[in-house]
Amino acid sequence: MTLRFPAIMLVPVFLLLLNYSSVTYGYGQPQIAEEETTALNNLKTILGQDAGVSNYKKSGVDLPLREDATLTIMDIRRKWDKWSIEFRKAAGANFLVKSSEKVPLSLPRYATLSAKKAIRDGHLLPNWVETENFSIEWGNNLKGADSGIAYDNIVNCSMKLAGKPCTGIPDVVEKWASYFEAVWATEITGKGYIEPTGSGSFLYDVYIANTQDEITGNDDDKTPTLGHNFLGLTTTYCDSQNICKSELPDSPSYILVNSYFNDSNTMKITAAHEFFHAIQFSYPSINNWFLAENHWWLESTATWMEEVVYNEVNEYYPRVRNWLRAPWVSIQDSGSKYSDHEYGDVLFVLFMTDVYLGGDNKFVKDVWESSEGGLKAIDSVLANFYNKGNFESAFKDFVSLNALTASGYPDKGYKEGLQFGSVAVSRMHNKYPVSFSEVSGESAPHELGSNYIHFLPEDNNENQLTIAFNGSTGNNWAAMVVKIRSDGSGYEHDEVGLNSISKYGCYTVDGFGSTYSEVFLIPVVLIDPENYGSSSYYYKASLNSVCDATTDVYLPTSASSDTQTDTTTVKTKSDKRCFIATAAFGSPDSPFVKILRKFRDEYLIPYSFGRRFVSMYYNVSPSIAVFLEQHPPAPFIVRVILFPAIGAAFILLKTTLFEKIILFGVILFLFIRYCSLCAISKVRKYTDN
Repeated sequence: MTLRFPAIMLVPVFLLLLNYSSVTYGYGQPQIAEEETTALNNLKTILGQDAGVSNYKKSGVDLPLREDATLTIMDIRRKWDKWSIEFRKAAGANFLVKSSEKVPLSLPRYATLSAKKAIRDGHLLPNWVETENFSIEWGNNLKGADSGIAYDNIVNCSMKLAGKPCTGIPDVVEKWASYFEAVWATEITGKGYIEPTGSGSFLYDVYIANTQDEITGNDDDKTPTLGHNFLGLTTTYCDSQNICKSELPDSPSYILVNSYFNDSNTMKITAAHEFFHAIQFSYPSINNWFLAENHWWLESTATWMEEVVYNEVNEYYPRVRNWLRAPWVSIQDSGSKYSDHEYGDVLFVLFMTDVYLGGDNKFVKDVWESSEGGLKAIDSVLANFYNKGNFESAFKDFVSLNALTASGYPDKGYKEGLQFGSVAVSRMHNKYPVSFSEVSGESAPHELGSNYIHFLPEDNNENQLTIAFNGSTGNNWAAMVVKIRSDGSGYEHDEVGLNSISKYGCYTVDGFGSTYSEVFLIPVVLIDPENYGSSSYYYKASLNSVCDATTDVYLPTSASSDTQTDTTTVKTKSDKRCFIATAAFGSPDSPFVKILRKFRDEYLIPYSFGRRFVSMYYNVSPSIAVFLEQHPPAPFIVRVILFPAIGAAFILLKTTLFEKIILFGVILFLFIRYCSLCAISKVRKYTDN
């Protein structure tokens, strides 16, 4: 009886890979019930009906308010057809209902005194005022009185306000009317942005939340609510049958503002921010921007619009300061838990409009009018309208400028940079040499994130600073150097040339201490879709020495991420096909090569034995790679040999510790079972003989 290795032992591996392919590529069905429960809880908390979800609650009085909950609500709205009937019924009760016509189908029940625009399906709440472009409505319990201040924006109002038409209107309502009309004048009339869907024929609806009375069954039962933490939100109408338009630009929207916040500055920036969301939703490209990695552009440009309309308010300053405290976080990161980061991304928009493009804020409008979305839209606009390279080239200049946000160079930097504070510095050095140091962990750069290594001179003498940088291979690195002049006349920035494979580069600064009083090394990870976390790197610095060969790869002899260590130098070729795996699969961008590189960075480089293995590999791999290139059948054989190693590396990279233990236990059990069957087979064979 002959026993073969049982194929069933491969089942756990197959199931694991299938599970991850489902997550990665969208195969399989999501856990609808769990997702709906989470969405409903989020919805109730945002609308102030539940204390439920901690992501949407302030954890301390010192934290800034959430700007709005628009994107969370709209993620629910955009998936409307996907939800179950039960969910739509429960969630639909939290939204206001109106038709979605873009033009009136019949004579409107209500119209403004100027008769220019109609009211979509009439007013929903008992109290309302109309301006040239807006209908503002509220319930029966709005706090605040009329001080007699007259505003010219209101052209019609509900009869309940006073005996005389449009008198006795609470000041807070008149302020909202004034601020929203000012926003329209700037964003639509002045800057030329698209009008929100349907607002050419209908007044745009704004509702003051949390103004309902305590009486049920009366005329203000439809008054919306909004959680204490939220300034406002913008969302779309669905009709009375709970049917929502599948295409967002076809859906009319409305705004909720929170009655809890009635100071003028907060009201102004809320009006500017939320109305720009309404504008965004009306562009044909909006569905491209609702991918998770593009949310940052919606919120950052809406925050930027606050500054455009109300330059004197500046409530975005704290958000930028928070952003600069964590520059390693991706510009695209909204966070699994809420943070201000996507609002602080306004710093990039300010850089593009005020610095990179020399004060041309039409750039934002050009991007929104592009038929594309995401970074492709920014690339397209920069190339076609401004002849200014692409997003990555702009981003490298952006992170360079951020080294001196608070240094005060208004002619070369941010106009209000002195108010932004300084960027967080990862390491600072004023004694040399600096032996090879590793930066890793969460505070190392994520995709489209950066670090700042600060070098100060030991004295004022004419020295030469030599900086060596080595990023983890497999990542899309750039390394920028910013040099601040000692005479206060400004700064210069340059890029370190990096080896395309090893990610090693060296840079010298002449006049360190005399001409230049400060130098920053800025490691930055550029667009790198396969990078889902932080990327580690190494650097060293010395005075009055020369750069090592740019083809050298330096690996530390210690695994510590916070200690400075000696170095091991490993030679490699600069050709992109010099490694065995690259030669076997034909490209350094092969997904199989990237798996092996990531395994090396995470499982070999951090440990001394792993670094010795990598060192040995770098010594022998060039000659093997050359052999593979010169013998065409050989790469295929090597690929077959490498696949088991790639599979093992994939499993180690894509599983948690618990999953690894379970998988190891299953394989061990099957292996023991297999050995037992082999032993039994041998005993039976011996007995039969």
